[in-house]
Amino acid sequence: MPIPFSVVFYNTENFYDTVDDPLTMDDEFTPSGFRKWTPERFNAKVNNLTKVLTDIVHPEYPDVVGLAEIENKFVMESILDRMNRNGTSRYSFVHYDSPDERGSDVALIYNTQSLTILESNPILVQLPGIEDRTRDILHVIGKTTNGEILNLFVVHFPSRNAGTEVSERRRFFVASELRNAAQKVLHENPAANILIMGDFNDTPDDNSIDEVLEVEKRFTNIEPAKLYNLLYPRHQKGLGTTYYQGWLLFDQFFVSGNMLLSNKIDCKPEYADIFNPGYLLHTDRRKRVRPNRTYSSGYTGGYSDHLPIFMRIYLK
Repeated sequence: MPIPFSVVFYNTENFYDTVDDPLTMDDEFTPSGFRKWTPERFNAKVNNLTKVLTDIVHPEYPDVVGLAEIENKFVMESILDRMNRNGTSRYSFVHYDSPDERGSDVALIYNTQSLTILESNPILVQLPGIEDRTRDILHVIGKTTNGEILNLFVVHFPSRNAGTEVSERRRFFVASELRNAAQKVLHENPAANILIMGDFNDTPDDNSIDEVLEVEKRFTNIEPAKLYNLLYPRHQKGLGTTYYQGWLLFDQFFVSGNMLLSNKIDCKPEYADIFNPGYLLHTDRRKRVRPNRTYSSGYTGGYSDHLPIFMRIYLK
């Protein structure tokens, strides 16, 4: 009987602890800072995140959770303490401090009973000729209960805040580094199972994904070594994960063709979707439905400026 294996990616939106780190630009997320980020507000965000993760794969948590905008190990340990509150210690995490100037990293949570971590490492992204630092790419290799090896990549591409020309160039560079990392895996093993998850700050039709990563949008004539966008059918329907002058699909899953062709893994685009229950949404004064953020003209106690994405595969 096939065994379900669930994966979630969630940009948590500025998940900081409450302590000022002199090495990063996190001053606003302290009790005396602009955001008045208190332990009570921090704990509320922990509870919000774990509620979302439980609701996606009710009544359990997902087997793998990729996260973006995590400050440090204390944040991760706080999340895990909540997830492991029944004393089973079933969940663990992988996190590396990146050189990002705001201290904003990616991380991975995993169920130790359904995935064994074999290896992990951060892939340093050194933007050429630019002083600004950016986040690492997280690469984790794990073995599933049916013996399949998964190469998991968690990414958070540079934002669009610096303007179109500068920010696009940065995303092109990170996309190139990600493609090189994926190609290295495929060179060593052309039949490798690759799953890339993240906030790309670009839609499936933007150049960083369409041209640099060369992610396929169609699921015909599948080739093992190519990457395929599982959420492209949702993008075609106008669905998105974040809102700016309309919904944008920035958060996406890419898989190698081998995962779609495998005899030991059942993976299809219809198994991937956006999680958008009513409590993760907010209707503003202009009647626009948007993500229910933690801050929006002040503290609201909401969740994030992104919606999480989820997928399920079946292990044979």
